[in-house]
Amino acid sequence: MGRPHRPSHRRVSAVPDPLDHLVPGVRERDDQAFAELYEAMAGPLLAFAGRMLRDRGAAEDAVQQAFLELARAADRFEGDGRSLRSWLYRSVRFEVLDEVRRRRRHPEEPREQMPDRPFGEAFDDGMSPELESALAVLSPRQRAIMLLRHVHGFDGAEIAEILGSNRAAVYAAGSRAEATLRRLLDGAVESAGSSASVPVEADGSHLEATP
Repeated sequence: MGRPHRPSHRRVSAVPDPLDHLVPGVRERDDQAFAELYEAMAGPLLAFAGRMLRDRGAAEDAVQQAFLELARAADRFEGDGRSLRSWLYRSVRFEVLDEVRRRRRHPEEPREQMPDRPFGEAFDDGMSPELESALAVLSPRQRAIMLLRHVHGFDGAEIAEILGSNRAAVYAAGSRAEATLRRLLDGAVESAGSSASVPVEADGSHLEATP
């Protein structure tokens, strides 16, 4: 699977995006534009990478590498703010997968600074510990789909672009992930004696495959 050293060319959306005004400066490698882009995107990207890796240090490395790659290829970027956002998530995901492969080749003890819940208050978006644990059971691909959809708000087509896949494959993997999450969370909900909701959609329509 190729790495996104060149930002992908993508049709410009008719819907304005908050990052649109930064695109010209990013193409010109303007320091202020990159600073504003980092301010806007570093937190969400770090939250995504952190939940994928459960390691704050490795997540920070992944985000920084994504911005370095964007800086190298910025003058070739074509698209709007939304496509820029998708490109950054795609780049971070490649870094995460590289780290997952490295850990499989060279298993090691978790870093000492890694807490049980490694994201802290900066990443407190209301996700329960039970859901955190359930997400950790999923494959990296399934976890990425759930996080991109339910935490970061991407639609099926955008998730497919970030994952380098197609909507049908994303829909199938997402449906399996949702079924796994429900199964894992059913016990936790029952034991808590509550009706806490699972942040997934029952019919998977958000990732509906192209007919």
